[in-house]
Amino acid sequence: MNKKITQEIKTYIVILLGSVLYAAGTVLFIFPNSLLLGGISGVSVILNKFLPFSPGTLLTVINMSLIVVAFIVLGRDMAVKTLVGSVLTTLSIPLLEKTLVFDAPLISNHYISAVVGALLISVASGMLFYVNSSSGGTDVISLIVQKYSGMNIGKAVLVTDILIVVVGGALSGLTIAISSFIGLLVKTFGIDGVIALIKRLKKDGGTYEK
Repeated sequence: MNKKITQEIKTYIVILLGSVLYAAGTVLFIFPNSLLLGGISGVSVILNKFLPFSPGTLLTVINMSLIVVAFIVLGRDMAVKTLVGSVLTTLSIPLLEKTLVFDAPLISNHYISAVVGALLISVASGMLFYVNSSSGGTDVISLIVQKYSGMNIGKAVLVTDILIVVVGGALSGLTIAISSFIGLLVKTFGIDGVIALIKRLKKDGGTYEK
């Protein structure tokens, strides 16, 4: 098989795995406790307080709207990968919302749930960013910030997400605000850590080539 085709297959497998993992972390640990880690999931949780739609539905609508920006600013290759990652994440979230139904949150403690959810999402986001993809939403803005500023992607995510956490925390109370901010920090530093780890594994003999 052509090396380029093989590499493309590997890339989209990474995007698939990252998208599903992102959705699982969001549905299992973020949405059940109304946590805010920034991004479109955070916006969805905030809007859910005012609109009669589930966070998953709101996320879908917003995410699809932002894909146009990726094509205009990021270029075709990155935009296509972002589109695939966004669509897979967007479809996975409502699907998992319907299939992973529990009587109560898996982790009732907001702080622990924020950390666990953020760790899963940071791993997923790191995988997606490494192959020039994303879960869509404000991650698109993060990719734009990184492209034109050279800022580490984790810091770019922090810049675009912190306002959402502040607004959502103000509306939801101190517990949500503090636990969400802790989760945001875990996600921010986790993303850069995951990307660094992937690059190190590749340098030490991994076969994946970006």
